Amino acid sequence: MFTFFNSDTLWIGTNMRIFNQIHDELDTRHIPYRYKVKNELGQWAIHGSLRGRTGSIGNPSEQMYQYKILVLKKDLEQANFILSNIQQLDN
Repeated sequence: MFTFFNSDTLWIGTNMRIFNQIHDELDTRHIPYRYKVKNELGQWAIHGSLRGRTGSIGNPSEQMYQYKILVLKKDLEQANFILSNIQQLDN
């Protein structure tokens, strides 16, 4: 079970391709994980959302969502190794 005390953030980013690579690799190696997706333009302020007040012109659509992957602290070292391999391939 994932809680604030026994999990840690592995990766935060806006690139959906890298997000998919990471969670596919974690699935392949049977490392439990959770993910959260946050709509950056859908945040509510005093009078409506950010996109509702300012519009979305000029904001790249690929950066509209922020992805966050969490793993258990006991699996963090192995997950970081996987992440470093994916980042090397991406460069």
